[in-house]
Amino acid sequence: MTTLVEKSIVIQATPEEVDAITLDGNRLPEWYAGVQSAEPDASYPEPGSVVNMVYRSAGINFKMSMTSLRLVKGESLLLKMDGMITGKSRWFYAPEGDGTRVHCHFEYEMPGGSIGQAVNKLVVERMNVQNLEKSLENLKALAEG
Repeated sequence: MTTLVEKSIVIQATPEEVDAITLDGNRLPEWYAGVQSAEPDASYPEPGSVVNMVYRSAGINFKMSMTSLRLVKGESLLLKMDGMITGKSRWFYAPEGDGTRVHCHFEYEMPGGSIGQAVNKLVVERMNVQNLEKSLENLKALAEG
């Protein structure tokens, strides 16, 4: 069963300034809550490139990889997640006032059948929502300086 989490934030920065942070795979642990480590390949974030990482949610470390599927700098990024959690993460930018609205659409599936779904509903989904909210706040703080 797929779980969907969506959040957005307005950042007083240009899309290029936001990209400078979000598209640097080495900076993921700096702003994305729950990312313990990230190792991008040499061509990240170009389509087909990969970041191997460890993501921690609800006290559980998930080894996973993110493959860039589509990139339009300053507008959108589509990532595919594989590993203990599978799914897709879509990032969209839109001008808003003097800044940029950053919107994330994150859909994922938990392993473990009905037990995994129960753990997801009881703990993991709430942690993922909190991590995404915190990540957007971290991104805002970094981009706004």
